[in-house]
Amino acid sequence: MLLLTGKQAKVNDDYTQSKIGIPGLVLMERAALCIAERIENLIKEDKDRFFRRRVKVIAVAGMGNNGGDAVAAARILCRREIDASLILVGNTEKATDSMKQQLKVAGNLCVETECSFVPDGDKNKLDAFRSAVEAADIIIDGLFGVGLSRDLSKEYCDIVEIINSTNAYKIAVDIPSGIDCDNGNIRGGAVKCDETVTFGFMKYGLVVNDGRNYAGKVTVSEIGLEVSPEGYDDDDISFRAIPEKRLKLLLPSRNPNSNKGTYGKVLVVAGNEEIYGAAYLSAAAAYKTGSGLVKIFTSEVNKDNLMSMLPEAMISCYKTGDELSDEEAEQLRSAIKWADVIAVGPGLGTGKKSKEILKEVVSAGKQGKCLVIDADAINICSAVLENGMTGLDLLRKASESYDGNVVITPHMAEMARLVRAAEIESRAAEEVMHRTVDGAKNDASSGDSVKAVNAMSMQDTVRAIAMDRGAAALDIAQNFRITVVLKDARTHIASYNNNREVYVNLTGNSGMSKGGSGDVLTGILAAVLAGINRTGKVGAGYFTQTVAAGVMLHGAAGDIARDAKGEYGMLATDIIDALGKVL
Repeated sequence: MLLLTGKQAKVNDDYTQSKIGIPGLVLMERAALCIAERIENLIKEDKDRFFRRRVKVIAVAGMGNNGGDAVAAARILCRREIDASLILVGNTEKATDSMKQQLKVAGNLCVETECSFVPDGDKNKLDAFRSAVEAADIIIDGLFGVGLSRDLSKEYCDIVEIINSTNAYKIAVDIPSGIDCDNGNIRGGAVKCDETVTFGFMKYGLVVNDGRNYAGKVTVSEIGLEVSPEGYDDDDISFRAIPEKRLKLLLPSRNPNSNKGTYGKVLVVAGNEEIYGAAYLSAAAAYKTGSGLVKIFTSEVNKDNLMSMLPEAMISCYKTGDELSDEEAEQLRSAIKWADVIAVGPGLGTGKKSKEILKEVVSAGKQGKCLVIDADAINICSAVLENGMTGLDLLRKASESYDGNVVITPHMAEMARLVRAAEIESRAAEEVMHRTVDGAKNDASSGDSVKAVNAMSMQDTVRAIAMDRGAAALDIAQNFRITVVLKDARTHIASYNNNREVYVNLTGNSGMSKGGSGDVLTGILAAVLAGINRTGKVGAGYFTQTVAAGVMLHGAAGDIARDAKGEYGMLATDIIDALGKVL
């Protein structure tokens, strides 16, 4: 399922009109009809809210085509004997041609205009506007559309504030006014809608950041828009979501003529002397997702607890201490050879022995196996020393050993550390180049690059990533030849070998924002990858889609756990328990 940016929506709109030959006014009429019919149904369905015999609908229309949709919708409602009128905001002489045509038709059919004004801060105009919208039961928001590319002026922010202050039910045309379609951020101010009727395709800005909250319930209505086969610019990201009907096709199927080896073998390298819960959560999730065999490599301190909590799992242990012995290293290599998928990192720690364990995992891989790197293993990879050296070579080595079948699952802070480490490496390389060119000593150990990056706080880095999660995930994926699962309220999945497509997960809820949820995801991903690995379906696109399906499964289980326990009370173990119901 496509999630279009504003630019991509315009490309498809232009293609549909210029190449397919459907006139813009026809598309506008279809869009208006979808809005009008939704309002008709809403009035019939919600008797508690719309108990009045005569419901008042007001279309607040700007001068763009978005406003034309709103005007046409009000006109259709009038013809269906619903009390609908207009408020025109802006200079009608500067309206688009389609908007002017819709105003002409509305005028010919005597659609009432409550007020028409150019926002300039005039208090009398704002008072008249407030008086008109406060009389509405339903407001059609048609001020701005997906093409908004600048912050709203104070005058328009005042209008938005007045709309938001009313008790009216608010329906957005295509996207709430003031929401940036490219990132879901608020451009100065935005109309907070109860629902949105969007056209042709879901818009990316409706499912991320503030757009997710301001859009309300979203309905995608078919009006005849086509996808341009010419595509978009080379640097554009194509956002997608896995449709629910495809989830079943992507997850490993069960065969009645099978055994435990059929569904893959997962090795979970997790936990240390102080933590065993993370290892349990990942291993249990892998089993609950359908993995045939699960082995845990962990500290000997955890053995008894894990055996009692998850007797189905095999346990392989290392002893306490700072050094990984030759015997322990061989034991780990043997387990890696046995496994189809290795998951490393949950509760592993970042000490000396943990680093040695990760190095063994990274080096012992081979083509045909998959690796999931999470939590402390990510932090080891992104560690930065004072001399500017980083652990990012571990990611490069992992990609080489596992032939690109590597998934990392950072949350936003872990992603920020990776981005900062990559920036430090890049700056250090530039320092070496400049010193070599200048004939100076080739020495990048001064730490200048570290100081330069440290000038930006972690919070600033996280905020920068949040402005464009897709690009951040894609950059790391392509730079290290891996697949990135950037965990957040809307998780983004990017892969080095999937062109510039980024998947966005639309399942999940705030109750999953608790310790252990990420460990469960690691186990789920290991299990679904083990399933496709055994079937020989590890192709570039299939691999990435399967990872996205695993993330979707995790969120869907979280939604069932929420329904059973509530967002406040649900735990990571509740997500595991819900997996069987989803599957």
